[in-house]
Amino acid sequence: MGYAAVSLAILGFAVGAVFRLKVLILILALLLFASIVFSLASGFNFLDTALTIMVVQTILQGSYFLGLVARAFFAAEHRVRHIL
Repeated sequence: MGYAAVSLAILGFAVGAVFRLKVLILILALLLFASIVFSLASGFNFLDTALTIMVVQTILQGSYFLGLVARAFFAAEHRVRHIL
């Protein structure tokens, strides 16, 4: 499970650094479906399924935000260097 969380964080950061909101929404919808399928296949109860969905979405969205911050930082740095 740890590798899955790291993979989600890397995916979210990459999406935030490269793409806009539309791609995030598409990936979140796909991960919602994948989380539900995984939970049902693992025999999770309703609470465990809900927690799995929330954790997956939270990791991806948090790392997406960090990717946006990194993109804004590097874009601002590029503008400053271009002016000087």
